[in-house]
Amino acid sequence: MMNQKQYIIAVGEPEGGSLRSYVLSKRRLIVFLFAGFICVLLVAVILAEGMARLGARVETRRLNQENESLREHLTGWEVKLSGIQSDIRDLDKRNKQIRVTASLSLPEIEYGVGGSETPPRAGLNEWAAINKVERNFARLEAEVAWIRKSTSELENTLASKITEIAHYPSIRPVEGGWISSLFGKRIDPFTGLEENHPALDISIRPGTEVRATGAGVVKKVNSRVIKNKGYGKYITINHGYGYETLYAHLSEIFVREGQRVKRWDLIGLTGNTGKSTAPHIHYAVSHNGFAKDPLHFFLD
Repeated sequence: MMNQKQYIIAVGEPEGGSLRSYVLSKRRLIVFLFAGFICVLLVAVILAEGMARLGARVETRRLNQENESLREHLTGWEVKLSGIQSDIRDLDKRNKQIRVTASLSLPEIEYGVGGSETPPRAGLNEWAAINKVERNFARLEAEVAWIRKSTSELENTLASKITEIAHYPSIRPVEGGWISSLFGKRIDPFTGLEENHPALDISIRPGTEVRATGAGVVKKVNSRVIKNKGYGKYITINHGYGYETLYAHLSEIFVREGQRVKRWDLIGLTGNTGKSTAPHIHYAVSHNGFAKDPLHFFLD
């Protein structure tokens, strides 16, 4: 035992202070060094754990701030989407109303809507909100696509309808005057017998302007007059879509056969030519060869 090595550890104070020495055996020195190592290791572990927890708290705070910002943005997008969807519903309603007016069918539409899978961990609320926004966007895209297609159909159909409306005989051929004979059954002023009157007679002073009641092409012009026979001077206009109009007992004619006319164009003057008891215009409308009551066509 006396031959066991011993170690002296001297600890001195700075600037010439007293010096203290400690005598340690080899075993005690090893124990001392090991204990010191363990202490240093524990301190290092504690510091590392503290830094990790601090970093985790900082990261958690940052993620919470990002989540809050995300929630605010999602809320804003939901509000905007709600407004856009409201506008689209209004457009859809107007679109359907126009389709009804244009005699178009109302097509059904199925919205295929998908979304993100919700992850099984934290942040379910945020992912649910994102999924909701994605679904709303998908529905919005489907609705916009439908309205775009429907609007294209409407444009094509209404373009045709507008042309048809322009040709529709919808106004009175003369301004003023009074109806002296209605469409349908009446007593013939020449024979005193009942007859079918396939037109409308409007008594009016001679020389009154006669207007085309719709766009079309002048089909026939008759300028020959046989006293007390037939329609005298008259014009027939083919308006297309099966419609034709007749303007009879005129005094003057200002159009020729094959000429294109528009609604309100001046085509002649009223008179008393042909089989007529007094100045008037005999105005007739037919559709696909069948006489129609002109009163049902007047929009003014």
